[in-house]
Amino acid sequence: MLFPEAADIFLAARATINVQSRIQYVAPRTYEQYEDVVRMLGQFFRHLRLDQIDAGHLRTYQKRRANGDGFIRRVGKHNAQQMVATSAGASSINRELATLKQIMIAAQAWTPQLQAMYIPLQEVDSDIPKALGPDEQAHFLATTKANPDWEFLYWYSLVALHTTFSSDEMRTLRQGDINLAQQIVSVNRRHGKNRHRRRSVDLFDGSCLWALEQLIERSVEMVGRGPQRHLFPFRISTGHYDGERSITRTGMRKPFEAARDKAEVPWFCLNGLRHTAITRMAEEGVPIAIIMSRAGHTSPKMTAHYTHISRQAERIALERGWVRGPVAQAAPVRRVRGIDWQSFDRASCADFAAAR
Repeated sequence: MLFPEAADIFLAARATINVQSRIQYVAPRTYEQYEDVVRMLGQFFRHLRLDQIDAGHLRTYQKRRANGDGFIRRVGKHNAQQMVATSAGASSINRELATLKQIMIAAQAWTPQLQAMYIPLQEVDSDIPKALGPDEQAHFLATTKANPDWEFLYWYSLVALHTTFSSDEMRTLRQGDINLAQQIVSVNRRHGKNRHRRRSVDLFDGSCLWALEQLIERSVEMVGRGPQRHLFPFRISTGHYDGERSITRTGMRKPFEAARDKAEVPWFCLNGLRHTAITRMAEEGVPIAIIMSRAGHTSPKMTAHYTHISRQAERIALERGWVRGPVAQAAPVRRVRGIDWQSFDRASCADFAAAR
């Protein structure tokens, strides 16, 4: 069986519920990730039968995928797409080959020899996406606000910076997930990363509420009104949108990358807005427990990172208060008559206490 055929069977099994084979339905976001992984695997294994794949193929895949040799992704709109080379880190490569292993196990093609010979790449802890500094944040917002083509990104950013929503949580928002009367916005339950991230967040920032109003109005103009209509609908063709589907990651990425380059922060990633929001709260001294509750469940590494920022901010505030605050007056020394303080020592403490 060729790899593409086995991959199609693998994906089809995860798109339906099949109790007999113990295959469970996966969330849409997980299914999209499977599709992305299979697409990358297909660029290397598409001409191979599963029984032809050996440990040498796995090692070659690791090397070429890390260098981007022969791997491409589509960038741009449908009518002007470009193919660009793309590489990956150890974590992504291991995840892709783990999926290949699942496909081969399902087809009974994963052998003990492959199990013994396959060595995953050593993963290095990835850094938390870099957050914008206060000045960089203000400049980025001003840049998106100044360009009419990026106006929706300006509104998007205002919401993300207040809610701490990730890029996937933002792009999958629906009109029905927003309650302006109660000032609450909820993560789309079908796309939350995990049960901790499927949360509702209170809104108390006027700029965020205004931005949500603009985004709802924009969505209604594009796809009509309805609780299931997405705030950022999927583009079918010029001027035509599908409100039942959300914009793709690549659809959001191109205008964002153009805006960040204009704002002179080329290193900034779309999901960095979430971490910028959390960083601002930590800098302002918001308790870590409240930050983590608002942002949803996070890793111990992230908790430690933002705890460190919060403590730094607390220390700076204390130092400023210590320097600028009034100098405390020393308490007056109590004089006790009849005591020779020059000869007074610790041995005399008991006698002194008794004398009082």
